[in-house]
Amino acid sequence: MGKKKQEPGASAAIVAGEKGALRFGIVGCGGRAEGLTKTLMSDKRCDVLALCDIDPDQLDHYEKMAVSKLGHSTKHYTDYKELIDRPDIDAVLVATPDQWHRDMAVYAFNKKKHVFCEKPVGIKLEQTIDILKAAKQSGKVFETGFVLRYSDFYQGVRSLVQSGDIGRPLAADALEEYYGAFHFYRGWWKSKANNGGIMVQKICHDMDLWHWIFGQPKKIVAFESLMDFKPGGWDSTAKTCNECKNHCPYYIPPEGVKASKTKSNECVYNDHHDITDNCNILVQFESGMTLSQGMNFFNARTRSDRFIHVVGSTGEISGYLSENMVRYDKRHGNESDVKYIQFHESSADGHGGCDTVQIIKFVDSVLEGRESLAGMDAAYWSSIMIMGAQMSADQGRVIDVKELTTKFPFPG
Repeated sequence: MGKKKQEPGASAAIVAGEKGALRFGIVGCGGRAEGLTKTLMSDKRCDVLALCDIDPDQLDHYEKMAVSKLGHSTKHYTDYKELIDRPDIDAVLVATPDQWHRDMAVYAFNKKKHVFCEKPVGIKLEQTIDILKAAKQSGKVFETGFVLRYSDFYQGVRSLVQSGDIGRPLAADALEEYYGAFHFYRGWWKSKANNGGIMVQKICHDMDLWHWIFGQPKKIVAFESLMDFKPGGWDSTAKTCNECKNHCPYYIPPEGVKASKTKSNECVYNDHHDITDNCNILVQFESGMTLSQGMNFFNARTRSDRFIHVVGSTGEISGYLSENMVRYDKRHGNESDVKYIQFHESSADGHGGCDTVQIIKFVDSVLEGRESLAGMDAAYWSSIMIMGAQMSADQGRVIDVKELTTKFPFPG
């Protein structure tokens, strides 16, 4: 923690406050990187010099953004190593499919670049450790896409818990429901080999938050299953939308494929996939408190949200991310004692209003030479917890966290 010394060879242009001081290369020009890249292009401290993707249409789309926002063109690559090898690139945004995060982040750190890498931090613990070792050895700033740390909602929840306003935290339950998750049954997302499993891909966010708020985990057990997005879930036997005569709500017509998130229209029920659609994780922390985390993808369209409920020794709080507000109840109080605490007006921006905030904070960290909020510690403990949960579900056993931290210690 604290100030980071700039390594020899780091660009002399990286000076806080200097216009265009931090020069970025974007690796992976898909939907997730678009908002982050637009924010970088609007920040006068930054410049975007190069783009890398295998899809020429996406490169063209991003090029138009660059010309419009920056007033200059960018260099295009299909090989990420060629982009990272450029000596005039100071920082790299990695927003590719999950199975490539490790190789790209490690290569960037080895070339002395600062790295913002979308979550998850690898799809196996071996990959997480590889990234963290490379980050440590590089002396550069690392940030992973745990955007929810920057939300007023979760920062408010953390403050209430750690300040003692609800006494000692005794138990918690959380739930994520995501109607839009049908894309996990199409494209590269539909294979566990590409994302480590749906818990690794999706709930790494939540495990990061719970370690940040409640401290060290001790034991983890998890269950997952495929209940709805499977053959029989819809009255059709078609393997693609093109073949289907009985369109489900997730139908994508042939003319809509190019604009879709996965650029494909496999049947979310009948096409082969090994991604589950619901899970439950139970975590016991070193303090003795327990937390249950649920997730499902078959909720009503109008109910997609994240919920948290924390019970303390003197009171409890509960609330939804979308509302940026919690209800506070005294343990021995009456209805007249109930309070509603508004952290911030709710925002239409994704992830509780923080999709445009995190990348700015990353730039701050680089220019100020300090560790980022969602840095190495966040990456390590989220990975230990969520990959431990995936191991539990896969192997049918309770995972002792010490088993994982002994085998995969935090890089010293």
